[in-house]
Amino acid sequence: MKRLGLLATALLLFVATSPEEGTAQTRYWQHQLYFNGGPQFVTGEQADAYKTGLAIDGGYYYRASRSFFIGVAGGYHQFTSEGGAPDVDIIPVHLAAKYNFSLTGVQPYIGAEGGPYFINAAENSTEIGIAPRLGLRIPLSRGFDLDLNVKYNVIFQENDEFTYVGFNGGPAYIPSRRAR
Repeated sequence: MKRLGLLATALLLFVATSPEEGTAQTRYWQHQLYFNGGPQFVTGEQADAYKTGLAIDGGYYYRASRSFFIGVAGGYHQFTSEGGAPDVDIIPVHLAAKYNFSLTGVQPYIGAEGGPYFINAAENSTEIGIAPRLGLRIPLSRGFDLDLNVKYNVIFQENDEFTYVGFNGGPAYIPSRRAR
C-alpha cells in the first residue's frame, strides 16, 4: 500500500510540474479509448500452478498535459489451474496514468495502473495491486492506432504476491484527432 501511495504522489508531482502547450499550438487530441487483449504468463511461485491466461482490457485516457495522460482502466483476466489449484478470474478496476515520449508517428510510452483487483478463486477477495506497462502506439488511420504493450501485474496479498506479465495488443481510438 505504501508503494501505491508513493507512486500516486510522484505522478501528481509530475503532472503539476509538466509544462502545458502554448496557446500558439492547440491540442489536437484530448481523449483516448483503447481495447486490448492477449496472453498472460504467471510468474513467481504460482507459475507452476497455472497455465497461460488470457486478458481483455479497456480504458479511457484524458490528456492532462502535453505528454501526460490520466484515466481509468478495467478488464477481465482468466487463469486455468494445472493440478489441484482452483481456476482464477481477476477483474482489475484501476486508475491509470501514462507518459507518451512522442505524440506523432510511432508513439512509445510508459505507464502505470493501480487499484483494486476483484479475485474469484476458491474464495472471493479484493486485493490492491499495481501494473506498470511499456507500450507503443502505431498510427493506422486518422483517429485509429494499434496499441501494443507489455504489462506486469502485481497483486499484493497477505501471504504472497500474485504476479503475471501480459503481452497485449488492440485498437485505440482518438475521437477528436484533427490534423495540425
